[in-house]
Amino acid sequence: MKLKVKTFVLQSLLTKAVKGASMNKMIPLTNLMSIKVTDGKLMITTTDATNYLYVAVDYEGDEDFEVVVMADIFVKLISKLTSEYVELSVTDDILTVVGNGEYKIELPLNEEGSRISYPNPIADFKPKYSFRIKRDDVQKILMTAKASLSTKTDALCYTGYYIGDEIVTTDTEVMCGISRKLGFTNPVLIFPSTVDLLDLMTDAEIDCSVDDNNGILFKTGNCTVCGKVMDCVDDFQIDVISELLEQDFDSSCVFSKLELLQVLDRVSLFVGAYDKNCVYLTFTENGLLVQSKQTNSSETLKYMSVSNFKSFTCCIDVEMLKTQIKAYTDDKVEMQYGRDNAIKLVDGDTVQIVCLQEDIR
Repeated sequence: MKLKVKTFVLQSLLTKAVKGASMNKMIPLTNLMSIKVTDGKLMITTTDATNYLYVAVDYEGDEDFEVVVMADIFVKLISKLTSEYVELSVTDDILTVVGNGEYKIELPLNEEGSRISYPNPIADFKPKYSFRIKRDDVQKILMTAKASLSTKTDALCYTGYYIGDEIVTTDTEVMCGISRKLGFTNPVLIFPSTVDLLDLMTDAEIDCSVDDNNGILFKTGNCTVCGKVMDCVDDFQIDVISELLEQDFDSSCVFSKLELLQVLDRVSLFVGAYDKNCVYLTFTENGLLVQSKQTNSSETLKYMSVSNFKSFTCCIDVEMLKTQIKAYTDDKVEMQYGRDNAIKLVDGDTVQIVCLQEDIR
């Protein structure tokens, strides 16, 4: 059982495949990868225990090949090869790699002392319904909505992407809503690790299927992600969050994204250890005045335009604000203000909310 492939082809394939392997020492399977040749395809499979990632390339060899190997050592070895071709062969429990030299890698064994058979969840996947999503929608989600995901474990539902009549993420202090419906029959919560893997797909459209067991499958020509949706979608307070995203604000203004970030970066240097990352924003007739709490740093940024101007001052977490502005896709930022609970950033079909902080000055 042998495989011969151009080194740069295998290296490119492994660069993608390894992103699906979480290499969690507590979960042995996440440290392994399956290398398989069948039906004219060379396919590598990895998992993070939630998702299975399949990446493939056309292969012209006549002989089938299948082996499960420790991902870390194999990826590191192949990445360092400079030979034009690499050959893999399996004898007993040893994988022999021939490139610049000859290297032998012991294969992992199961409790019975036999070579491991890698799971293949696609084989048991029975779609309930299918549809297509655009890669552009995935990119929009990753560029904007990802910045509002919660990283806390006390409310797991907010660590995922809510996808229903709109796409929503929140950590309860910042939130993002994208007015796009992707095609799911019922609202779902998708793990962030699943959406991250979709970034590996380069086709303009992605086939998506859902089964009756919370399974979800994303597929393009040479890349497939098979996982499960989160089971806590009912805990996601979508009605309350949507109300916040849809609330109207009295006034709005437009800034250069670059200049606004530069101002916030400079003033944030003077935010003290006891300031809880907070700065003051004051909307004046001359522009936006940004001040540190100790008033030892201040800068005014002129508006590019303003609508229904009203003087207003608020206290805000500067790091949260910078994160949301960095996720803003346009080079001009529309900021709406006037309420005592939040400010609102609007970018076409995307809304970002940043909650205000208590003024303790």
